[in-house]
This record gives sequence, C-alpha cells and structure tokens, in this order.
Amino acid sequence: MRKPKTMRKIIVGGGVIGLSLAYELAKRKHDVVLLEQEGFGEKASWAGAGILPPTCRATAIHPMEVLEAISSEIHELWAEELQQLTGVDNGFRKCGGLYIARSAGEVAALTGMQFEWESRDILFEELKVDEAVERLSFLNSDSKVHRDEIVPNISKALWVPGESQFSNPTHLAALVSACQSLGVTLHEHAGMCQVQVANGSLAGISTGGEEFVGDQYFFTAGPWTEQLIKPLEIVLPMQPVRGQIALYKVDPLSSAFGLPVINDGSRYLVPRTDGHVLAGATIEEVGFDCRTTASEVEELRGWAESFGGNLSDATFIRSWAGLRPATYDGFPYLGKLGDSGNAFVATGHFKSGLHLSTGTAVVLADLADEKEPTVDLRPFSPARVTCHQATEIK
Repeated sequence: MRKPKTMRKIIVGGGVIGLSLAYELAKRKHDVVLLEQEGFGEKASWAGAGILPPTCRATAIHPMEVLEAISSEIHELWAEELQQLTGVDNGFRKCGGLYIARSAGEVAALTGMQFEWESRDILFEELKVDEAVERLSFLNSDSKVHRDEIVPNISKALWVPGESQFSNPTHLAALVSACQSLGVTLHEHAGMCQVQVANGSLAGISTGGEEFVGDQYFFTAGPWTEQLIKPLEIVLPMQPVRGQIALYKVDPLSSAFGLPVINDGSRYLVPRTDGHVLAGATIEEVGFDCRTTASEVEELRGWAESFGGNLSDATFIRSWAGLRPATYDGFPYLGKLGDSGNAFVATGHFKSGLHLSTGTAVVLADLADEKEPTVDLRPFSPARVTCHQATEIK
C-alpha cells in the first residue's frame, strides 16, 4: 500500500449532499477530499426532479421547517454564486407550483396542506377549474382542445407562487466544477471504502489501495451509509426507496405563467425551459435494486399522458431510477456519530435531498468549525436510533 495521504476533511459519498458539503467546507478554507464509489451525483441526486417547495423563514418553528427555509434561501444564493464561479447556470427559477386534486382522498390531503400553508404564512391562491387549466397552457398549443382533454376531473386546485425549481444535473456539474476550482481533491470511481478504527475513533478511510487520513470524517453516502459505518459499531437504520422518472420532449413549450411545477397528488410534472418535461415519481421499497421496470414506467407514462394536449403527443425520451434514503421517522440523520468525536453523518433525507442539500452543508460545516448551527439539530441526531453495540439490537 502506498504512503497515506493526509487530508483534514474526508467526505465519503459524492452525491448532492457530499458535493455541497465539500463546496461549503472549501469556501471556509479547509482542505477537503471527496470520495465517491462510482460517478459524482449518479445516484438519487441525478435522478431527482429539482423541486424546491415553498417555505417561510419568518414563521418556521420546528427545526425541520427551519432547515427547509434556510435551504431554500441558500439555493437562490448558490445559483448565482455557482454561475459566477463556474459559468454554469443550474436553471434555478421561481416558477410557481400548481397543486391539483382529483379524488376525495387527494382533496383531503391538499386541504391539509392548505391549512399548513395558512399557519406558516405561505402565500397561495385557490383556483377555479378554468383558472387551473389556464396554468396548464404549456400542455396545449391547440386552442380547439377542450379543457377536459388536457386534465380531467380536477376537484380542487391551489396556486403557490413561492415554489421553485432547478436542474439537478447542471447543479451537480456546477458543484463539481466549483469544488475543483476551490482545490477539493475529488476521487470518483474510487470503489468501496473501508473505515479504519483505532481506540474508538475513526483513523482513516482506505480505498483503491490508498489510505486517506484526516481530523474529521463525513459520511454522505445515502442508504449505503449504514453499511459503511459498521466498523464504528453504530447502527443507523435506513430503507432505500426506489423512485422512477420519465422524461419527455415537448415542442413547442411556452406559458404565460412561467412553466409551473404541476403537483398531482403524490406525482409531479416539471417543465424545463428547454422543452423537456419530467414526470415522476414512483415510491417502491425494493432494496438496493436501482433498475427501471417496464410496468412502473408504463403506469407513470399513462398518468403523465392522461393530461392530454401536447404531453399526450410528446416524444418520450427515456426513464431512470434512483434510491432515496428513508428513515423510520422521516427526519434525516445530521450530526456527530457516537463517541468517536471525529465522525459525522448527513443522510436519510428521503425525497428532500436536493432541496435540503444546501442547508445541510452549512450546518455540518458549522459543526466542523465548532460553531453553533443555525438549526437545532437535536431532532436529527443519529443518537436517537443508534446503539454502540450492534449485537444488542434485536
């Protein structure tokens, strides 16, 4: 084995969480190395849709609400910052979101969201069916098409101007470029990482015949994190949840309402300014199987194309899948790992990894700098579920 390379901050996992943390730490003048088993951002980060739901910092009370709100604020700042540093436009825009419900259950769920938005002073507007269909004008270039052919059976519709979106593939590319510019040592396709432990603390990470030694270690490897940290005798239960997405190309694609995100129950359409439309996403507990399946893609396409108009005649480009890391209580794991003193974790964000990546990066960097984070991390503490002796877990 070659001579160990000494690095101060070692991050294992090169998805959007790991890349964002590396970027934030590098901006704070830390020496950073980022290790990724495969390609940067190729898992759940690339597979997501880049939706940023509405938030309100002024009324955020629960730490999760605070994390969501500061993440949204930082996304807007980083979009400009990354473009200035790298020349890459990640497509961030405040496009607004249309929420529609068709069944009685969906109406009840959307009404619940409406009450939550009211309590949090998040701006929204209830729309009539005709007004909702008007927001969907980008799906219909033929004025002769009847509204019921565009989207049938709308029972309730809400317009939320504070919803935003960005292109996660270009955002990931911007983060990689920014990390390179700031001197982060990037290792992709590094293979499986092995944790080295000495006297109860993390002593290094070995991979590909090299050992990387630092004073602090961060695990941001999504659902694979649980396996990585086993040498620390810490149990961090997570469930990989597969999500499949379909991509269409629509021509023409224009709207007086700025191409809003369409939220239909648990599914969504995300129109991009380049004419592409994302349709997603499934929720499947299938272990670490990241393959697409013909049956689920067909069902997803059937739903998307039921909107009619341009989308029913659009060109289907491809489908793909990602594995989201889910925790038992819906909160991510953020903070120190056990009593090692030099190991940290940031994972378990489920469907919100892209959204919460910015805020997560800042609060973890604060911990690294021994600063008080702007978010109360107690609800996210790994200690809420970890046990130092794995054999005691029944």
